[in-house]
Amino acid sequence: MFSLSSEAKVGLFVLVALIILGYMSFQVGQHGFSFKRGYLVETVFDNATGLDKDASVQIAGVEVGRVESISLKNGKALVVLRIKPDIQLEKDVSAAIRTHGILGDKYVEITPGTIKTAFIPDGGAIEQVNRPADIDRMLSQFALITEDIRAVTSSLRNVLGGEAGESSIREILTNMRELTRSINTVVARNDDKIADVVENLKSASKEMEGTFIALNQVAQGLKKGEGTLGQLLRDKETGEKLSKTISSLQDVTEKISTGKGTFGKLVNDEETAKNLSDSLAGINRYVNKAEQYRTYLSYHGEYLFDTSNAKSYLDVRIQPNPDKFYLLGVVTDPRGRRTLRDYTTGGVTTRVEEYDKSGFLFNAQIGKRFKDIAIRGGIMESTGGVGLEYFAFNDKLRLSFDAFDFSSDRRAHLKGMAEFQIFKYIYLSGGWDDFISNQGNSSPFAGISIRFEDDDLKYLMTTTPIPK
Repeated sequence: MFSLSSEAKVGLFVLVALIILGYMSFQVGQHGFSFKRGYLVETVFDNATGLDKDASVQIAGVEVGRVESISLKNGKALVVLRIKPDIQLEKDVSAAIRTHGILGDKYVEITPGTIKTAFIPDGGAIEQVNRPADIDRMLSQFALITEDIRAVTSSLRNVLGGEAGESSIREILTNMRELTRSINTVVARNDDKIADVVENLKSASKEMEGTFIALNQVAQGLKKGEGTLGQLLRDKETGEKLSKTISSLQDVTEKISTGKGTFGKLVNDEETAKNLSDSLAGINRYVNKAEQYRTYLSYHGEYLFDTSNAKSYLDVRIQPNPDKFYLLGVVTDPRGRRTLRDYTTGGVTTRVEEYDKSGFLFNAQIGKRFKDIAIRGGIMESTGGVGLEYFAFNDKLRLSFDAFDFSSDRRAHLKGMAEFQIFKYIYLSGGWDDFISNQGNSSPFAGISIRFEDDDLKYLMTTTPIPK
């Protein structure tokens, strides 16, 4: 009877095992174990770099399919997805290529839709595609931003640098110091008797009223063209009026020379002069208060890495005193303003989230500062919200946290940012926008700001050379 040795049995067993293992590896490599069944859905990306065949397809972090194939169609990447048969995709879903971590594998992420009455059939297509972040494009944009910063700093250096700029600034400060010293010297007394000066002026007005009436009558006669000056003098009625006018003027002159009445006190009375000096002191107090009023104009731009979009802010900060401020501004957001709209089809009402990209978003806030901490609240990007700020290193570093767009159907919009001053007018910033979003809007960002105070703008506009 034919028999095999132990070595032959072991060799035959290993050979069979290798054949089975090779077959299983081939099947897994071609189709995978879990997704041989399901329906196919197409989508088109501008760039599918790094995405491999059989890559994972996920919804909310849960795997629902695999990449069936990747091919070229009209200069773009046609990606065919095999979706589990028990998963239904709404027609308004969106797809995006994501990465696990920074250096992880690429996968396709599907964001669920909102319309529950229609689904994508087998062989259908996902129309909405979110463009992934392109590192080369991002670096190119950063290079353009760097060139802009270099041009701005060069212009500022030409305006403010050199001996002429330093001389102008020194002359302005010297003039302001001398003017302040002169005003303080003149009005360094109290203002308790301003009311007395006002009363004296009222009395003088009443005393002069009769005189002005007589002069007005004479002027009316001249205006009507009643003869020449000699005829006016020969007219009895007019002569009487002129006589009364001259008499009134003589009375006023005598009162002034003897120190009577308001003008007489102004000329002869030292106490009246003191009242005038006190009045100037009150004016000085209001001038000092006005010097505390500040206005700031700033532009701030942000580049959102995950969405490859940019946001811009133009703000005016009005600060009547050091611990109180108002903030007004406009925002351009490529995503637009979020609104909720109800649609009724067949008696069924569905609420749909829509974005209006045609207009601006607005800021209108009021704030209060307590030493190194400031709080503010009001309208943030056309919705209600609050903000908290912390200042360090003589206000060169600012940490801020904003919370707004509180809605029951989505998570609140939370934003954290750090901003640091690198030059007098230039600030760099970075942070994370909408970092708890459940709508796929979360994204880190980097930004740059240019900020001027009202005095800076006046100086720049008066010293910047105008090309001829």
